[in-house]
Amino acid sequence: MKFVAIGNANVDIKVFLEAIPGQDESIDALAITMSSGGAASNFAMAAAKIGIESYIIASLGNDELGKFYLESLRRANVNTSYIKIAEGVRTGLVLILNVLGEDRRMIQSSGANEELSPSDILERRELISSADEVHMATVRPEIAESVLEIREASWDPGMRMILKYKRKIWSLLGKAGKIFLNEKEAQELSGERDPVDCAIKIAKEGTKEIVIKMGSKGSLAYVDGETHRVDAIPVKVVDTTGAGDIFAAVYLKARRRGFSIDDCLKLANAASTIKVSRPSGVDSLPTWDEIQTMKLIFYGK
Repeated sequence: MKFVAIGNANVDIKVFLEAIPGQDESIDALAITMSSGGAASNFAMAAAKIGIESYIIASLGNDELGKFYLESLRRANVNTSYIKIAEGVRTGLVLILNVLGEDRRMIQSSGANEELSPSDILERRELISSADEVHMATVRPEIAESVLEIREASWDPGMRMILKYKRKIWSLLGKAGKIFLNEKEAQELSGERDPVDCAIKIAKEGTKEIVIKMGSKGSLAYVDGETHRVDAIPVKVVDTTGAGDIFAAVYLKARRRGFSIDDCLKLANAASTIKVSRPSGVDSLPTWDEIQTMKLIFYGK
């Protein structure tokens, strides 16, 4: 089974804090880490960890951060041969502030991510066409459109892109086979409040499968006019980074292997539950066996 992820390639610097410092105030961090990041990167590493032949199409700068990123993905068994190296620009960088008991805050410099172009997608047409699944994550609409001209793909547009390009994203929904959204993204994109109403409205544009992640309220999928809803697994959250991306990777693998929609959601919930219970990093990504065990413990057969 071969998956191709398309999207941003970033280096994440995570700062863990008890509180945000005030103006002209200095405090000690609980911890500071650096890792490869970006939704597509997280998806690709998660896919590799659950036994999938994993590729990524992205753009990096020819700098030390880019080298760090490449080495991180190679260690995670992701094929990086199709990454573009852009000269004269810096690799994308994200500063993530994790304050105890609060949602994370992110500050981003897109850098070389902006250099990925429709022509780069066309140059990689053969890889895209040959994959079992192609997953676009936080890509600009022109990149999504180029991919969807080649084949159907799954798409996780992300809130930042929805806020910036809502109308264009809406116009492309009918070409995407599956859409992954969190609850706030679904509300923003559709203009509805109830998650089921969000999914129904998006489905009217032609999207075959809408999957909405709702955190502690679980997840749902709207497929062929039917709503499938699964409860969340209670968990003490340590780090939410990449949870939605491993959710998508596991859901897509389960769908490819012929699991029911409900079981796909349960497996994806189990994967994201394990992920958020651990500090970030490749080693924190669960294996397929761990995911199946978690599903069995909480949901039963």
